[in-house]
Amino acid sequence: MNALLGQRRLIVFITVLVGAFILYFPARALVSQRGHIDALEERRAALLVQNQRLSDQAQRLSDPAELEVLARERLGLVRPGERAYFVEPTEVPPEAPQAETQPSVWNRVWSWITSLARGKT
Repeated sequence: MNALLGQRRLIVFITVLVGAFILYFPARALVSQRGHIDALEERRAALLVQNQRLSDQAQRLSDPAELEVLARERLGLVRPGERAYFVEPTEVPPEAPQAETQPSVWNRVWSWITSLARGKT
């Protein structure tokens, strides 16, 4: 009777162990895939925002007035009959060299202490 009870316990234990393995690996894969899906949804949202921004920029660049402004500012283009002037920047005067200042008392004391510490080691 006791041996039969031991066999039943062993069978129940093995059954529970096999059931745990059968449930564990799919559950782990499900959790991993859920995390991957969340990351992809965040990336999709960021790409949608970027796509909207680029669409707005493309629409703005299709306007001839905007293109003219960009051509004038960035490329220096002028309309026929206009004159373009280039103003050369003046030279910046060189900065005067700074006078060397004496180290403070505390800096000299610290230098002295560190030199003593280096001398001992």
